[in-house]
Amino acid sequence: MVNSKIIWEGNSNIEDFKIVTCKSCLRLFSCEETLKDYWQEVLEEAKNAGTEIWDGQYYRLENIDEIQRGSLQLKLSTIPYSTIRSLIKLGQQQNLASCYFPYHINTGALISTSDDLFVFGQKSTQSGAHFIDLIGGGLQKDELVVQQAIDIKKNILKEAFEEANITSSMIDWINLNSFILTNTMSVVILFNIKLNVDKSQLIQSFEGRVENELSGLQFFDHESVNELSHKENRLSYLSLIPKLVKNFS
Repeated sequence: MVNSKIIWEGNSNIEDFKIVTCKSCLRLFSCEETLKDYWQEVLEEAKNAGTEIWDGQYYRLENIDEIQRGSLQLKLSTIPYSTIRSLIKLGQQQNLASCYFPYHINTGALISTSDDLFVFGQKSTQSGAHFIDLIGGGLQKDELVVQQAIDIKKNILKEAFEEANITSSMIDWINLNSFILTNTMSVVILFNIKLNVDKSQLIQSFEGRVENELSGLQFFDHESVNELSHKENRLSYLSLIPKLVKNFS
C-alpha cells in the first residue's frame, strides 16, 4: 500500500478547473482473472455479513502527474466499484505499480463550526468499534454526472447533507483545500467548509438526519486536531489533517 500524500494544495475554487472526459488508461489484462476472484471474495464477505454491494461507477482521475505540475484540467474517466475493491485487495498482497492504481475519486471536507471546532464523522464497525473519518463520499456517476467542476462541489454538499444534515443555509463559505492520494489508492478532493452554526446547533441538526451512515460527530479544536497525526494513523490520510488545517481559510 502507498503512503498518503498531498498531490496539490492551495486555497482556490474548484471552478478554476476544467473537466475533460476521456477513456481510462488503466490496463488490467495481466491480472484480470485475479481481480475477478477477489471480487467474488468481496461478494461472499458481504453476503455473510448480510449486506448488499452496489457495483456502481466511480469517477477516476487520469492525470495526477499533470495536476502536480500545475495543470488546471481534471481528466476524468470511470471505473467500476468491483475493480476498485479488487485492486485494493491485490494491493494488500503485493506492491502495485502506480499504473495499476484505481485513482477513484472521493470528495471530503474539513468542516469548521462558528465556534471554531473541526467536525468529523464517527462510524461504527459491525463489531461495535468506532472510528472517525472526514464527512464526504465517493464521486459516483450513478449519483451525479460531472460535466463541470462545480458538480464536484455539489457532490460534497450532497454528502454533507446526507451524512450530517448540513444544509446550504448553514454554510458561510466553501473553497478548495487540496487533492490527496490516500493509502487505498483513491484521490480525495478536499474542501474547506465554514459553518454559521456552532457545535450545539450542528448536533441538534445532526439528530434530524435522514441517513444513518454516521453514528455520531466528533469535534476537535485547533490543538487537539493534531492528535490525528499519531503514529497509528501514519498510513491514513487522517495523518495529513494537521497540515491541511493550515490551508483552512
